[in-house]
Amino acid sequence: MAIDISRRSFLRNAMAALPAGMVGAGAGFAHAQTSSVEVNARRIESFDPRDASHIRYGSLEFRSGLVLTSSFRGFGGLSGLRLDKMGEQFIALSDKGNWFTGRIAYRDKVMTGLADVKSAPMLDSDGKKITARGWFDSESLAVDGSTVYVGLERVNQILRFDFSKGGIRSRGEIVPVPPEIGKLPFNKGLETLVFVPKGQPLAGTLIAISERGLDASGNIQGFLLGG
Repeated sequence: MAIDISRRSFLRNAMAALPAGMVGAGAGFAHAQTSSVEVNARRIESFDPRDASHIRYGSLEFRSGLVLTSSFRGFGGLSGLRLDKMGEQFIALSDKGNWFTGRIAYRDKVMTGLADVKSAPMLDSDGKKITARGWFDSESLAVDGSTVYVGLERVNQILRFDFSKGGIRSRGEIVPVPPEIGKLPFNKGLETLVFVPKGQPLAGTLIAISERGLDASGNIQGFLLGG
């Protein structure tokens, strides 16, 4: 049976999946971090450098942008980001196995910088850094309540973290996946994760999409887990 899912509605609900209890007032995500991170921000005044008045791109409108830098050694390479419903509190990960949490500061509707940024290394089930196991390229991020999923593209695995047990210092457990995921091409595997929220078709399903894992017809492969 074909299911028609409104793309805009689906993405809006997916991006707003962070519950207030996890991100409110800087708590939740940030309650067990290891490092405070100072981040410098420079505004991007225009998306189109040739025409600052060009702000509409189809149904999207450019509101503001930031160029972010930091002296913190682990900063950069951010590959996954989720926001709360207000578009302020965030959780992000880098492709080198680091968590980042914090708050986006605004002036009216314009982003001005990041505040209260914290970081910690991503841990495996034994409490060790995932990079110590050779697990690099933490690429994708999905959230279901206090459960956070991370896709590791280089090794084609998914980790599940219970943020109610330590926030960004919680330990990741390997999620069983179909054997076809393990056969995805090296460094072209799991690129995107989305957890389908309640009220949507396929609610409760974790969707995993590959970067360049193709089927016999040349289609990019995707996988539905659970639900």
